[in-house]
Amino acid sequence: MKRWQGFWERLRGDKGRLRATVRVDFYPNRTAYPSLIWHNSVDQERDSVSLAIFLYARILYELAEMNETRVAKELMAFLGQVTNLVLTEEGSPNRPHLPLGELTLPEKAPSEAPSRSYAADFFQHQDGQFRVSFQGSLGKEGVYLPTTYVVFLQDCINRLSDQNLQYLALSLRRLHEYYKLRQDFWDSASLTAGPVFALSKRQLSPEPEEVEAVEEETN
Repeated sequence: MKRWQGFWERLRGDKGRLRATVRVDFYPNRTAYPSLIWHNSVDQERDSVSLAIFLYARILYELAEMNETRVAKELMAFLGQVTNLVLTEEGSPNRPHLPLGELTLPEKAPSEAPSRSYAADFFQHQDGQFRVSFQGSLGKEGVYLPTTYVVFLQDCINRLSDQNLQYLALSLRRLHEYYKLRQDFWDSASLTAGPVFALSKRQLSPEPEEVEAVEEETN
């Protein structure tokens, strides 16, 4: 019942409560500055992980919408390597410096106006579901969209606790598992279904048609 209540609330135009806003600004001197503003959060670190996963799903979707599917898959492959670097058998995660080419991340925002900006508002509905409202500059999305996420991910790697950084890396890995089976990061349904699975502990079951195909093969 609660699930349907949340559905009708969103259908009526319920935008949810704004939890946070993440913004990445790019400057002409080849610097980028990420900022994260919290509006309403009880556990900012835990919400940072949810935001990182939902934002990732949204950026993959945006890339696919702009016919940059190849770039999206390259980003997924790269982040797969990052999760392998972060997660260790010893327990404490590694905190790698992600390759950004000539791009640098200053400690303070430059005084000049950014040449490009990308921002995402992170909302939560009464039923607990999240959504991301994304806005950004147009042009060269195949470069700036993945870079936007890598910059934000580096910020998460630098500031999250060991426990939440491990949770983020595992959630990224689980989201990749979801997309590998479902193959639908370009589908709008994946903007919620993929992250919800990635942040949970439940097992991923095949789609009904996949189950039917398996049953036909075994009969």
